[in-house]
Amino acid sequence: MRILVCTKRDLHGAHFLNRLLPRLAGHELAGIWLSEKNRDAENSVQELVELRFLERTLPLDLLFPLIDALPETLQDTAPDATFAGLSRRHRVPVEVITALDAGTHARLAALAPDLVIIARFSHIFDAAAIALPRFGMVNIHPGRLPEFAGLHAPLRAVISDTRNFGCSLYWIDPGIDNGPLLSLIEHPIAWDCCLLQQIAGLYPLAIPALLALIDACAAGQRPEGTPQDRKHRHYRSMPTPADFEALRQSGLCLWQPDAYLGWLQRYRPAGVTLPVFAAPPR
Repeated sequence: MRILVCTKRDLHGAHFLNRLLPRLAGHELAGIWLSEKNRDAENSVQELVELRFLERTLPLDLLFPLIDALPETLQDTAPDATFAGLSRRHRVPVEVITALDAGTHARLAALAPDLVIIARFSHIFDAAAIALPRFGMVNIHPGRLPEFAGLHAPLRAVISDTRNFGCSLYWIDPGIDNGPLLSLIEHPIAWDCCLLQQIAGLYPLAIPALLALIDACAAGQRPEGTPQDRKHRHYRSMPTPADFEALRQSGLCLWQPDAYLGWLQRYRPAGVTLPVFAAPPR
């Protein structure tokens, strides 16, 4: 099976790839596409500014370049790899995608993947692109569909007073988060753990179902999935300050310094001390 993986150029994307790529051994990796996209709302809500710093600025602009400058034999002693390290370890090209245009459409056609796996990818494929892979495009959404379609689904789950997060695996169609469902996994919300760390754990939940899907397609038995009930669909866009205030009122914190540092330590090669980084202003 020839597979293209599309995720976001952020810490969650790296975390997901470190768990997925070793499980794809035996398949041909056509490439990894990393989305790069900034939204204006990220500059107007303080918590979104913090998340951008924690998920992108600190790891990608400060930490990962330091690790990538180390000898490769030393880098490989770390449990998790940077994007450059993943490219080298799995012998797969990594490309940053800032927009889906005629050029990216042509590159997708040239790659000719059998299947495209999408998780956290910020760009929306059109119908022509979706039709290119032999088996289609499958997306991992960190929320229960169709109730929690759209952005920041884990946050929406917490402030909606539910007990569980959701992780939905579904076929991509020309809409947004409304293709046929292949798998829905629920995971209890841990009230003693920050939201940022729990989001990181949601995408890997779909990997077993994803591997089963790949096996089925390879055997010529592509599952069609179950159409979503649009009567229960609720799409949400970027969160507001009121949404983050509701998160605080719930008692679940957005992020915890110790937990975050422990996450970064997974990229630390043996014997290397991480520099001390200042937390974003609150």
